[in-house]
Amino acid sequence: MLAHLSRVVLMVRSGEGLAKALEFYTAGLGLQAVRVTDEWADLRTTTPTSTTTNNPSEQQQQQQQSLSICLRAVTSEAQVTTGYSPLLQFQVENMDDVIAKCVQLGGNLDGPIQYPAHGKIAALRSPDGHMIGIYEAASLD
Repeated sequence: MLAHLSRVVLMVRSGEGLAKALEFYTAGLGLQAVRVTDEWADLRTTTPTSTTTNNPSEQQQQQQQSLSICLRAVTSEAQVTTGYSPLLQFQVENMDDVIAKCVQLGGNLDGPIQYPAHGKIAALRSPDGHMIGIYEAASLD
């Protein structure tokens, strides 16, 4: 039986750290905030082909296919020390718009945007220090 990755937990600094991280991931990357407390935020990604539906069984199936990214506020410096791991990779439809939003929200490009034949790739450090990969597939035109 294969394991299914269902949740990634990212540690962020208590206080404003959680609020800034929440804004970055929702406004910058378009993730959906499902549940937010003073110490925790549960965000959901969507599957690339997901569409909005009113059918409860289809909604449950889409939720099972999505990945939960949880932001947890912590006070220990050791818990928020980050490097290049974990690296979260997000596929987007318009890299230029996403990069602009993320930079406005405190993200920093980690090197130039790359343009291989299969699309565009960028590395971005979020305001909470995590590395984010942004990928836009090349159009088939």
